[in-house]
Amino acid sequence: MWRRWNERGSLGWFEVRTRAGVYVLLAAVPVFAVILAAGQRQVRVPGLAVFLLLSVAQAGVCIALLHAGLGRYLAAGPPPKRWLVASAAALTAAGVLAGAAAFPAFTRPSGTAVPVSMLVAMLFGGALIVALTPLLSLRALTALFLVSAAAASGLTASVGRSGAGAYGQLLIAASLFYAFIVGVGVLTCRSSASTLRIMSELDRSRTEHARLSVAEERLRFARDLHDVLGRNLSLIAVQSELAAELARRGDQDAAGQMLQVRQVAHESLREMRAVVRGYRTADLGTELAGAQDVLRSAGMSCRVIGDAAGLPPDVQAALGWVVREGTTNIIRHSDATACTIELHILDSPGAPRAVTLRMDNDRVHTRDAGSGGSGLAGLGERLAGLGGSITTGHPPNGHFRLEASLPACGAAAVPPGPGQRGTGVTPETPAP
Repeated sequence: MWRRWNERGSLGWFEVRTRAGVYVLLAAVPVFAVILAAGQRQVRVPGLAVFLLLSVAQAGVCIALLHAGLGRYLAAGPPPKRWLVASAAALTAAGVLAGAAAFPAFTRPSGTAVPVSMLVAMLFGGALIVALTPLLSLRALTALFLVSAAAASGLTASVGRSGAGAYGQLLIAASLFYAFIVGVGVLTCRSSASTLRIMSELDRSRTEHARLSVAEERLRFARDLHDVLGRNLSLIAVQSELAAELARRGDQDAAGQMLQVRQVAHESLREMRAVVRGYRTADLGTELAGAQDVLRSAGMSCRVIGDAAGLPPDVQAALGWVVREGTTNIIRHSDATACTIELHILDSPGAPRAVTLRMDNDRVHTRDAGSGGSGLAGLGERLAGLGGSITTGHPPNGHFRLEASLPACGAAAVPPGPGQRGTGVTPETPAP
């Protein structure tokens, strides 16, 4: 389970932290039981032992019930087992009875503090309501909350001095205290569950958007190939059949028909190469605009600094591939909320003209993100052919940086040096 949450990235860890926050509310029930027992002047030891054991058991069962309820609330899965709900309710009732057996003041309230009966009912009843929160609608949850508050007040009134006016005021104050404490727990659990549901829906929407984008691109490629090759291949088939028939008749026009078939085949090959070239050529301006659209649609802000005007076509194509691969890695391997793409052209006297492209995002899953993959290795080889290089690193601010540098004169650049052979990808040493 921990591995599955870790693979889900920031959403997984957000879910872990949120779930842990509400589980702590229930895990604290035995602690509050000990504090309640420590505040009593008189206790019955056998009853106290049972009371504490039941508080631990009820907390464990309620945590399991809450876990199952959150799973159903977030993913519309199967409801919790009936025996789990029944066990939580039975342990709640048993805990209240154990409190009556453990504390003599349960049936003889002093009138100077919150009645012990109200505290015991609040402890066990509140834990049960919090555990049931994700399973109930708001109307049912409100009804259960009011019924539990009334039951706790009725229990306290039945064991107290119902004829005393001061005790009646104390009972009202204790009921309000019960409503406040249990209400805070219920609201905390409900808001946490709602936040988890919203985050899960956003994550699913983001994944679906990426999947649809890939499907749309595949459909466009298939449509382009069909439009380009469909008519020509049909024409080749018809002309080949005609040429074969003419050849069987000994007609001299058969050779002319085959020459036309060859011409159509060459034209088809040229058009197919043009279609494929559109996928294998990366224009820098187009890729920068596309990166902004893709990252913004994924919920990230993207700022582009610099202008690609004046760069040779082969340099723009190489940097366009860097932007495309960098954007893909940000989507796949980071939890970034912001990305900055900077393009700097260095044109100082006495030094060769060079260009640097830097992509910086504010969050990554792991410290080795961006290393070990074939995408960056391929980019390194592509840039090395132009005399350039690519580096990755983690600046001290916790960001992840991808930086590509190459001469601005393109293919006429100086051949790559020894440090640029192989993949051409070198790790950048973080600044101290």
